[in-house]
Amino acid sequence: MKKNLFLFAILCLFIVSCKNNDEVDSPEMYKYVNEWLHDNMTAVYYWNTELPYYKSSTDKPSVYFKSLINKEDRFSAIFESYEKIKNELNGVIASEVGFEFKLFREADSNENVVALVLYTKPETPARALGIKRGDIIRRINNQQMTMTNYRTVIASLSDVTPSVSITFSDYTNKIFTDKTPVVVNKVNGYNENPVFLDTVYTFQTKKIGYLVYNFFTNDPGDKTMKYDLGLNAAIGQFKQQNITDLVVDLRYNHGGMMSSAINFASMLVPNLTTNKVFSYTEYNRNYTDYFNSSSFKSNYPNENPFSDNFATTIDLPSPKTDKFPVQNIGNSLQRIYFLTGDGTASASEMVINGLKPFLPCILVGDTTVGKNVGSTLINDEKNTKNQWAFMPIVLRYFNKDRQSDFTKGFVPNYYIEDDFKHQLGDINEGLLAKAISQITGVAQTSAAKVPIVRQSWKQALPYKAEHHFLIVKNKATDLYINRTK
Repeated sequence: MKKNLFLFAILCLFIVSCKNNDEVDSPEMYKYVNEWLHDNMTAVYYWNTELPYYKSSTDKPSVYFKSLINKEDRFSAIFESYEKIKNELNGVIASEVGFEFKLFREADSNENVVALVLYTKPETPARALGIKRGDIIRRINNQQMTMTNYRTVIASLSDVTPSVSITFSDYTNKIFTDKTPVVVNKVNGYNENPVFLDTVYTFQTKKIGYLVYNFFTNDPGDKTMKYDLGLNAAIGQFKQQNITDLVVDLRYNHGGMMSSAINFASMLVPNLTTNKVFSYTEYNRNYTDYFNSSSFKSNYPNENPFSDNFATTIDLPSPKTDKFPVQNIGNSLQRIYFLTGDGTASASEMVINGLKPFLPCILVGDTTVGKNVGSTLINDEKNTKNQWAFMPIVLRYFNKDRQSDFTKGFVPNYYIEDDFKHQLGDINEGLLAKAISQITGVAQTSAAKVPIVRQSWKQALPYKAEHHFLIVKNKATDLYINRTK
């Protein structure tokens, strides 16, 4: 039976009884939260047998959590606000400035930091102002970004203030010239659609579908499945236009819901049937013993927590009778071109890994992150004073050939540096141009390189927590988590 994988409202298990604490940030509250963390990690963590023994601690939970993380684990994370991370994973941003960007050193000879705009978001003041991919930012609220202050300076892009002043710069002959500052209004509660761009290019006998897909989520948290259905509609348009080739742009896709990954892969696999395995799953011993128990098998004979098959329908949670046929184009494709970046991760890699046994996947761009494990979001529903939430690694996934060895990332077939001189969707943009040239046999215009020191670019600075998540929730894991409640 196809599992309905929805990922956010997961309940915590083995919760310690609620204590009457007057202060959320008190040592007593930290002690409670840390014990709650250890209990839950003992139950669900993929490396739970290697956890340290519990010792009472009044450390801040973010500090204590790090002491529990296995040396192989690069991805488990903890958050001070459950509501905030839940919304972000649904693509709901509390205060949206209207564009994504990446930070790096201005030059090796100084300590200044600049930002390049990756793309602007639809229906935001930033896009209306004409801000675009490749624009260079040097000052925010009239403060020059440096290696020392950049985290503080860029925080004003996402704080609760209604607007922010941004100074863009031209770069000519290795000299920056600052422009007049621009006031950018923010959007409260912005819902970002993961389908950023879908279009079709015609080159003689070739019709090439191009899809920019920026994260995996079903909907903005309202259980409408609107984003999966929107993705399905985009693929349906490709099918209607009889595309011969497909380019999927995942260069800025850090991951997301496993359910959306299964639905997306189901749109692309050749000869779609529900008896084809998309992925196999490996859990810790607690999960494994429970799922193998006679009681679980007798009570849930149609559940197989150890594998996920491709889907032929997208099912709405309520009413359950609402099913939408998957628009599949796999039989029209001889191969798929994936555009990747150094942030391509998790659910993106799961789709690539899951499709590899069925048709050639050609990668253009940069090496991916290398996340072959999955998480689940856990919060404390019995103690409202505990606002912390965390996402531990709870599984490792494999494709139908039991392949999962890409912890160093998928290396591209064609390494191409990201090209900021062309907009996404421009056929002369570096990564897309390379894919088109491989499909058509005709080289596109050479992409211009961004005029920034390349070695500094390769040392790009983090400006926010990058949530490289593959998030899983299904009936079987819910049953395990809730069985002691």
